[in-house]
Amino acid sequence: MNKQELLKHIGCVEQIGGIRDFTYNEGKAKGVRAIEIHTGNLRFTVLPDRCMDIAQAEYKGQAISWISKTGVVAPQYYEKDGKNWLRGFYGGMITTCGLKNIGGAVGELGLHDRIAYTPAQKVSVFADWVGDEYVMCVSGEMRDSMTFGSNLVLKRTITTKLFAKEFIVEDTVVNEGFRSEDIALCYHCNFGYPLVQAGSKIVNVPDEYAEITAPIHGKKEECIPVEYFDDTVTVGIENENMGAYLTYERNTLPDFLIWKMLGESEYVVGLEPRTTCYGGQNIIDHNKFVKLEPFAEYKTKLKFEVR
Repeated sequence: MNKQELLKHIGCVEQIGGIRDFTYNEGKAKGVRAIEIHTGNLRFTVLPDRCMDIAQAEYKGQAISWISKTGVVAPQYYEKDGKNWLRGFYGGMITTCGLKNIGGAVGELGLHDRIAYTPAQKVSVFADWVGDEYVMCVSGEMRDSMTFGSNLVLKRTITTKLFAKEFIVEDTVVNEGFRSEDIALCYHCNFGYPLVQAGSKIVNVPDEYAEITAPIHGKKEECIPVEYFDDTVTVGIENENMGAYLTYERNTLPDFLIWKMLGESEYVVGLEPRTTCYGGQNIIDHNKFVKLEPFAEYKTKLKFEVR
């Protein structure tokens, strides 16, 4: 339907889709701002207080994303020492890792660094007709800076449309300082039950890594690197009812990791495009950062789609 035909059937777009802005009001999520976007097919929740990352995501009422046992956690509970970053790792459709470290803690930098715990500023919400398409877009920026140190800004825009089965995440990292900075990015994209279940398959990976089993008692996590050569990469997870896919450009995210944790209660498959295969001390030893000169920008783009 075009706009006029659709509005003959409804008086308000919110009957079938739209954007809802709300705040969690209990537990460790208390005070966290959330923006729920509903296309009529996809429904997903953006958290401006957590790096504009995406927590819950579902397709026609069926969950796609994985939510860890912590649930949504407010940014003030950030703990950087050792593995304590995991105390606030709710998973979700996207957890952003960086900007100065990915992987294990090293020196003053904690596991996956702190950007995932950084609240957004200049948050903007748009939902309106553009011609015959009802466009929904949220944007914001996260500043990772310190006195006598770096001054990095991550600008994020998330866009979709009414009736769409996809959304797009576009990021720009800007070095607003006067010295060169080393950065690293990893998009921790976490898929869960019922998309992930016995018999589901990871697609466009080597066959030996594709299988997904039922939850296994005592199962340990697996981190599996996969090398691609095409300019545009699409990976995903399929079962007999649906498939969810992630598409990105290899020129900006040249490395990829499968994070497979098929244990009881922690049952998740992570698909992780990233700027380097190295993390923690190794990224320093091999000098595998992205070099960002003063006022230079680094852009990435991810598309999530359900079929």
